[in-house]
Amino acid sequence: MKCPNCGALMKDGHMYCEKCGREIQIVPEFEPEIENSIHATLSNVATEIMAPKKEGTRTQQDKGWSKTEQYRKKKRFFGYLLIPILICVIAAILVLLHFVPGFQYSKALYYARKDQYQKALSPYERAVELSPRNLTYLNGLAECYTKLGDYESAENVCLEMIALEGSNQDAYKRIVQIYEKLERYDDINRLMQNCMDREIITQYLDYMANPPEFNMKGGTYQESIDVKLIGNTVGTIYYTLDGSVPDESSEIYTNPIEMNAGSFTIKAFFVNQYGSKSEIVTQQYWIEVTRPEAPAVTPESGNYLKPVQISIEVPEGCQIFYTTDKTDPDKSSTLYEGPFWMPVGYSTFRFVTVSPGGVIGEITEKKYTLNLRPVLSIEAAANRLMLTLKNAGLIKDLQGNLSDKAGKNLYTYKYALTINENHYYYFREYYEETTGISNATGRDFVVNYTSGECYQAQLQMDKNYKLFNIESALQDSVQKDTE
Repeated sequence: MKCPNCGALMKDGHMYCEKCGREIQIVPEFEPEIENSIHATLSNVATEIMAPKKEGTRTQQDKGWSKTEQYRKKKRFFGYLLIPILICVIAAILVLLHFVPGFQYSKALYYARKDQYQKALSPYERAVELSPRNLTYLNGLAECYTKLGDYESAENVCLEMIALEGSNQDAYKRIVQIYEKLERYDDINRLMQNCMDREIITQYLDYMANPPEFNMKGGTYQESIDVKLIGNTVGTIYYTLDGSVPDESSEIYTNPIEMNAGSFTIKAFFVNQYGSKSEIVTQQYWIEVTRPEAPAVTPESGNYLKPVQISIEVPEGCQIFYTTDKTDPDKSSTLYEGPFWMPVGYSTFRFVTVSPGGVIGEITEKKYTLNLRPVLSIEAAANRLMLTLKNAGLIKDLQGNLSDKAGKNLYTYKYALTINENHYYYFREYYEETTGISNATGRDFVVNYTSGECYQAQLQMDKNYKLFNIESALQDSVQKDTE
């Protein structure tokens, strides 16, 4: 025999399942034919009692009390006495079965298997009334309510089952299906938050909205840290850093939160893909480190009429990063590697120092306007350079096409600079293949924006540029190729 609860095989004569501990109740099976037969028998007996007996015509010789007639009358008398007793016995059996929960469950199951759930409801309810802690009966009643569309009653029965057995798979499965159908996702979340069975929780983890987890506990740190917030499933984490209560208009967590010197109070909550929200969690951090001073940048903000280099004094062991789009710089911004030339026009630079321990200091902002007032514009200087290179035989035409290659050369303006007190536009040469891929050739050129003179420029070890006449550079290149 198999356990009706878990399906495990049971030994003969055992009344309890060794696997799940469920008591096995031996109950009579409901057979509607038998019940109908009992009712029919009672009806026939009553008819026979009430029916008058037909008596035949007696002859003169038959008149009087014969022994045979007396015997028949006595038999009939005792029959009249026995019939009420029989009726009482049968009625008692029917009444008794009304108080047998297993029989009522068997009766309900008979109708349920025929999808006659309206007929199954009453015996299901009676079985549960007689044995209110029987999970098999409760599960059958919950299914019946569900089939009949009475979701509220089905929900209550499932909750009752969970209260009796916190790991009842059938109850959780049915109630989650009801909540899904009614789109009551917050109720699924609350149900799972109160569930103690890890296996069941794992099955419905996507419906849960657990509070975000922190990769680092709150406390005091002697260096800058990056705090990560982790959700239990697909969804969104909202947070604040100033201790204020977050909502769905707060900052959305996408990357680790950088914490430098100072105190921080992170409050965060999680919203899963079904819109269920978690509780708000809080962690406090104190970062006790010395913040680097703001970078010392030269020149000062202002208007400039000739090329100027921007330079910064970098503290030992530190790095300096900067931006040109007015955003705050951090460790992912452009790294300062040495003095660079101020761009033509209006520009805004924001610089920040990062200590060896990763602490970000105060920001220095500089605003510059470089108005060169050149004789040649950048575009005119580029055309002058292309013409000079064509005349020198370095390119075939003003489009940069080459005689010995399928691709062409491009000349890109980089910045304006001063070499030996003369002011130039600086261009870098790129070779563009027919596929559109371009790479720097390693040659750079300058054009004097006052006189239009063009030179090849080479950066020397002392960080200064040396200029070469383009025609001479070509002759030197040809001579080297010949040698």
